[in-house]
Amino acid sequence: MLKTRVITALVLVAVFAAAWFFSPAAFKALIAAAFMIAMGEWLLMLKVTPGAAGAAAVIGTVVLAACAFYDIRLTDTVYTGLMLVVSCLWLALTAVLFAARNLGFRIKRTVSLVFAVLFPVSAWFAFERMTATGLVFMLSVFAVIWLADICAYFCGRLFGKRKMAPAISPGKTWAGAVGAVVFVFAFAIIAAETLPHDMIFTSVVLDKMGYVAGFAAVLLLVAVSIAGDLFESAVKRQAGVKDSSNLLPGHGGFFDRFDSSLAVFPTAAALLAVLTL
Repeated sequence: MLKTRVITALVLVAVFAAAWFFSPAAFKALIAAAFMIAMGEWLLMLKVTPGAAGAAAVIGTVVLAACAFYDIRLTDTVYTGLMLVVSCLWLALTAVLFAARNLGFRIKRTVSLVFAVLFPVSAWFAFERMTATGLVFMLSVFAVIWLADICAYFCGRLFGKRKMAPAISPGKTWAGAVGAVVFVFAFAIIAAETLPHDMIFTSVVLDKMGYVAGFAAVLLLVAVSIAGDLFESAVKRQAGVKDSSNLLPGHGGFFDRFDSSLAVFPTAAALLAVLTL
């Protein structure tokens, strides 16, 4: 399973890298397709018909790809408002998920349908705005997500005994969560000490907030990243499925792969918006 996961991840990296070198707009369109496929998988889990879910994914991809190729963006006011609203939703979900970790979590279908569209679309607009800031800057946000995910997985397997959310995602452990925080903090410190600060998301946060408040903000982002994973687990558990699809061998589906991205990108964008007010 691990070998398959690694091979699939390497293929995805190669495809996305090729798209970037072909055209940044093509890269943005490819990420749009990934997020919209995740949306389609989510809709299928909510018992939306395959035709309707597929049509929503295709239409969403076409619209967002057009935004990428024709440089169509939300106004600053609309963008900031959207990111603040979505980040507040994710912060609330983070609190609720951690509170319900031993009890279980269910969400009304109507609310989940709204979130299934709102979260992937807002995440893409946040991703697009950060990509416009710079490729390295955008990748530094993904680095927080990937480090939290990978380190939580391996630390959990090596040291995990105490379950973090047994009623939502039995595989998650407190050791994994601590490992995620430690390695993301280490990344933030190393990046701040070795790279230009305006290139790295965490360095910008630490510069503007100071180390104490800045690390508190980074800790919150790690918590939101974990919550994104927990939320998807809750949606799958409610739908009675193990994976959102089987499109990505070793990973499941696109929703499985990008669940934390849907949470972290809008939250990170809202944080940046507040810091630049």
